[in-house]
Amino acid sequence: MSPSQKRCRRGFQYRPLEPNSFRLLELIPGKSLSADIHCRLRDYQLDSAPPYEALSYTWGVEESTCRISLNSLPFHIRPNLRDALRRLRQSSSTRTVWIDAICINQNNEDEKGVQVPLMGDIYTRAESVIAWLGEEIFDSGVALDFLPYLAAVAEFDKESIWLLHLETDKFLRRIMSLVHLFSRSWWKRMWIVQEVALAPDVLVLCGSRRVPWSIFHSFTTAWMNIGHEPLHWRLNILQRTALRTLGMLVSGFAEALTRLRQARQMSSSPPELLKLSNLPWSFKYRSVTDPRDKIYGLLGLLGDHRVQVDYNKPFEDIYLSLVSSFLLEDKGLDLFRWMTGEYYETRNSRLPSWVPDFGSRSITPVSSFLPNQDVGESQRIFMTAGPDWSRSFSAIQFGDDSRTLILRGCLFDVMISVLLAAQIDRSLAAGKKMAMNTLNRTYHSPHAKEDAFWRTILTDRQIEGLHFEENAGWIPAQRLPLDAQYIPPKTTKEEEDLLQAMEKRQLCLNSRRFCITKKGHFCLLPPTASESDEICVLLGGEVPYVLRRTDYQSQGTYTMVGECYVHGIMDGEAITDILEGRNKGDISKLR
Repeated sequence: MSPSQKRCRRGFQYRPLEPNSFRLLELIPGKSLSADIHCRLRDYQLDSAPPYEALSYTWGVEESTCRISLNSLPFHIRPNLRDALRRLRQSSSTRTVWIDAICINQNNEDEKGVQVPLMGDIYTRAESVIAWLGEEIFDSGVALDFLPYLAAVAEFDKESIWLLHLETDKFLRRIMSLVHLFSRSWWKRMWIVQEVALAPDVLVLCGSRRVPWSIFHSFTTAWMNIGHEPLHWRLNILQRTALRTLGMLVSGFAEALTRLRQARQMSSSPPELLKLSNLPWSFKYRSVTDPRDKIYGLLGLLGDHRVQVDYNKPFEDIYLSLVSSFLLEDKGLDLFRWMTGEYYETRNSRLPSWVPDFGSRSITPVSSFLPNQDVGESQRIFMTAGPDWSRSFSAIQFGDDSRTLILRGCLFDVMISVLLAAQIDRSLAAGKKMAMNTLNRTYHSPHAKEDAFWRTILTDRQIEGLHFEENAGWIPAQRLPLDAQYIPPKTTKEEEDLLQAMEKRQLCLNSRRFCITKKGHFCLLPPTASESDEICVLLGGEVPYVLRRTDYQSQGTYTMVGECYVHGIMDGEAITDILEGRNKGDISKLR
């Protein structure tokens, strides 16, 4: 067998890269869509590379591979990438593209550790990023035609856009085509966050259809303005379901991506969303094949992040190191706002309880219940541990094994009556009855109890212009189950108030448990909280936390259950003695 035959049998082999260099793919012209794919791979210094585009796509779940020719040698790729290359290939000129699956040696962990930190620069320097959604399906054309029309009309009309086609089948068909479009796996991938956010320009490619990102931007911007204002009472159940599904898909990611691009383009300093304390959690439900990429996939957005990319480390060590370094640098517990009580069946048991699991299911943080909070705003909604200057008292320390976190604070109360999340989610009447029948000295009259109950359910956030009694009256679940058919309000103002109240009620509860403490305080707890858990105010924290004692022989050793809302102590009332020097506080060891 000749040397060339041996090389061909082995297939393409990567050569080591020089420092600060990367590879670019040259896609050789092809005469037809089905013609064999031929490419060349060349090395360049990052600062002297020729103009190129970058591809944003999903690898796909298919185990099968397709063969292409790379530097005249066989190379295997996934079918979705092959389809993208066919659509990208031009008939008469070479196209230069950066594609991670080909331009990085995916079998070399050391090379990945060097190239992944460069990806932010690679996407920023690209002339444009091409977002490959996949081949067209039966209604892709309907969606891509409807998007620009919907965005344009919605910009000028906040209501009739939803009513325009209510009497025809076209309305439902068009909305469902958008549901199918935004359900594609591309929208779920973690890596596309930085790929799209950093790109100077984005072109969306779906089969042979090309759509500028500006169309998606206009649509999602319009949705942020009108997505929660359709006149639900005039829609049938299929139309309501379709709109609700589309709303979840758009607001779940496309909307966040639009805000992220806006924030980067409009602000010279990193907005709040781009801080390490927020970014991984804002996109925690994006899919990755490697759990380490929950962090590494966002590094291009973080600037000076001091995170060392190392694919030889287990992801638990990476999460622990990241959270530890952030706590020491921030000197506060802002990171813990995302400790919302992850469901135990999804949480990684090898992580300390105080290290968030970026891949587990969790719920909306108590501290995010301020309406209309835009990307870039930096506000502390609650100050349970006192004002910002109190962070200097937090004195974060670690045990000898680095898995034990030592914090100061005060153990405030113990839970005695906990209502199951399913019970209060079906009807608030059960929670209100339990609250009103409680004998305690915290709330001195029936009116004070009722007021405290509704303030707890709404986390002390009012609908602007209404008193709390009116807020309570507007929440239909006080008297009806969630799936009941409501009587339409008589006026548009009533409808807007009702929809706001329903949305806030759903946000606040969201699988939380209503509780009455030993001292008689009303609380909203994480779904995993239980009786005998303790409520603690930790110095440097924005909200109280639920801790679970792990060793009754060893004083002060706990696991973190999650953050909570306790009515009456959210503005620093419980921590005054420590801040004023009358009490040293309790030491809590979290493991």
